[in-house]
Amino acid sequence: LVLPLKVPVRHDLTRPLSEWLDSEEQVATYQDTNGEGNLSWIVPKPSFKSTDCREEILRLAGLRNTLSDILQESHKTSLESRSLEDCNEYHATLLEFEKRGFPTQDDESNGVALTWRGAFSARAEETHYSLTYDRACTLWNVAALQSYLASTADLATKDGCKTAISLSQSAASTLSTLRQLVENDDYMTVDLSKSMLSFWEKLLLAQGQLCIYRMANLGGGTVRQHSTLAYLVQAAASIYNEALSAGQDPRLESEVPKQAKEWGIHCKNQSLICQSRAVFHIAIEHRLQQEHGHEIARLRQCVQTLKEAQGFAKSSAVHAQLQEVEGLVKMATDRLKHAEDDNNQIYLDEVPRGLPEIRAQTMVKQNQPLAPTMTVTKAPMFAFVG
Repeated sequence: LVLPLKVPVRHDLTRPLSEWLDSEEQVATYQDTNGEGNLSWIVPKPSFKSTDCREEILRLAGLRNTLSDILQESHKTSLESRSLEDCNEYHATLLEFEKRGFPTQDDESNGVALTWRGAFSARAEETHYSLTYDRACTLWNVAALQSYLASTADLATKDGCKTAISLSQSAASTLSTLRQLVENDDYMTVDLSKSMLSFWEKLLLAQGQLCIYRMANLGGGTVRQHSTLAYLVQAAASIYNEALSAGQDPRLESEVPKQAKEWGIHCKNQSLICQSRAVFHIAIEHRLQQEHGHEIARLRQCVQTLKEAQGFAKSSAVHAQLQEVEGLVKMATDRLKHAEDDNNQIYLDEVPRGLPEIRAQTMVKQNQPLAPTMTVTKAPMFAFVG
């Protein structure tokens, strides 16, 4: 799944920022000391005037207007117009303005009106009067573009898997930063709600963990460690379950019911498939260890889980995942029949009734720091301040 883009309504910031800076009103704003959304001490309004920083104001306004144009396109088209680079630079530029005392309090009297369309409904516009709001929406778009790039990676190759893992981790970490930035704010549109951000953060982590499993399962001439593969894909199942729980938040089900239903179906299907793969790998490990009774028990568990996934996919009309599940059902059922026949005729091992849970080995990384391109501008700013 890919996070949709948010689009800023075009508005030239040059005049309102200049008028606010040149006014006599003294306003204190909060400073973000580490560039990751943790607001701490108070910064006074700048003592300089708009003529002193005209170049900086024009740069900020130009970046925003550029984004308002290119983000109206699809992820693919906007990326061709360097939208990710521009989002990173805009975020770094906003940080520089916040550090200098420009508006970060949502106060209509400052005249700096910043409007963004909703990610799930273009008709849902929301306006705030704080540069922090623009930075929050920019963090959303960075994560959205990263999630799209991850979805286009070639998972049949090791390099493609590495790319998808890195991008998924970065997108999830970006949303974690965003969630911390807005945790004390209340926004009208559902995009920046805690429940929405938590859901997408978990989903992207699950997708990253699944890519780690897929990379390990590529083999490439090496002997597969099926127990390790089981632990990796079991972890993906667990994180998909966490995403499923987050997506069942009442606000999401109320404000984006269609999407919430689709997300829930996707997460449950993926969780069941991952669980069945974990069990199948453990069954293979038992076979390699000549533990035929345990192999049969795990294969029966695998077939049962897959049939549950098959029934759920049919009832949900998820044709792509249904095709995958049906292939896995056939493979597991065939292997179970052969194992049972061999055991009945040759090994005569007892098939255990109780089975221990498969442990999860989470390898996907979270809460990574923002990339330097998001915290440091390409060219120095406010050099005249000293």
